Amino acid sequence: MEQNLKTLENVLKECYLPAWKNQLGVEPTPLLGKIKKVTLEGNKIVATAPIGLSGGFGFGEEGQATPAAGKVNYSRFETYAKDLYVNICISEKAVKLAKGKADSMINALEREIEAGYETAKWNTGRALYGNGTGKLADITTEASGTTHSVGSTAYLKEGLIVDFYAADEETPYTTARIIGVDRVNNKILLDKAIGTDAGFITVQNSYNREYTGLGAIFDDTVESLYNIKKADNAWIKPIVEDAGGSITDGFITKLLRRAKNEKNSNIDTILCGDDAYDAYVEYLRSTNNRNEVATHEMVGGFKAITFKFGNKVVDVVNESFIPTGEMWGVDSTALELHTLDWGFAELNNSSIFNLMPDSSVYRALLASYGDLICTNPGGCVRIANVA
Repeated sequence: MEQNLKTLENVLKECYLPAWKNQLGVEPTPLLGKIKKVTLEGNKIVATAPIGLSGGFGFGEEGQATPAAGKVNYSRFETYAKDLYVNICISEKAVKLAKGKADSMINALEREIEAGYETAKWNTGRALYGNGTGKLADITTEASGTTHSVGSTAYLKEGLIVDFYAADEETPYTTARIIGVDRVNNKILLDKAIGTDAGFITVQNSYNREYTGLGAIFDDTVESLYNIKKADNAWIKPIVEDAGGSITDGFITKLLRRAKNEKNSNIDTILCGDDAYDAYVEYLRSTNNRNEVATHEMVGGFKAITFKFGNKVVDVVNESFIPTGEMWGVDSTALELHTLDWGFAELNNSSIFNLMPDSSVYRALLASYGDLICTNPGGCVRIANVA
């Protein structure tokens, strides 16, 4: 059996892991392929953020003093690497019955590999737009012991193992697995009965441990960003406007102009929640002023509608992890994902498979570490109430 596991380990490392690394760098979201990837060099992540222009300019006159030196002011952004994990599992029975046949073992494991990849992709994409807390939904009322009402099912999926917190608590009162999601009535079915405390839900062990996603920039309840207090630093706050229930090219142009003129930001990507994207496509169709079909291909195969602003082309894309009625505009050149690539957890070249305690299942643990930094958060744009 040891040889069976070794064969399986080699196949995973040599055949599956390279593709996994490549795809998870672009597939979770249209934005990810545009973000600069920086190799993680330590647990603490530091970036410098320029504030405004340099002061060393002035008009003058012959014989008079030249301008005083005034270098650009910088702020020091600090965050730390977040830990991302996903399991690949196979039973002892499957390993024994494979009898050394690599194809048999891969067939037994293939579904786990695909499920692990989809889980990592979905959670990575979701976290890039979160506010760092990892909150998936609020718990509202209980329908029965295993069926509960939630504020929204947008960030809930069948199969997730989730923690349940009472309001304002830091420790979960229970953990359960979601086995059904009623997206019409905003209810979830769990694999066991839980208490009735109102509160919120997170992915297991993830509360306040997720990426510092773009949501942290736009969420006013997040008081500090990269160790900088928002209340004391107006320059760090993004541009926010209410669209009043409709959207036009002119409205978007006005905000992109503000971002450029006020915050030195060149927005190159507009991320649209589902309803906001549909509203924008309908606006383009009804006005018939230009092609509304998403034809521009981005890295990862995503399609974008092109919006021309000045001498730049802005990608307008549908992103379901954005609040459904909103648009977020970002300058992707100001985004950095500091990351240590996905790899199997192993000690001193030992096997990546370990028998789980009190179980007949072998587990291989995939891990990645990192965090997202935006060096010009004030240059981001949020359009609320688009639809």
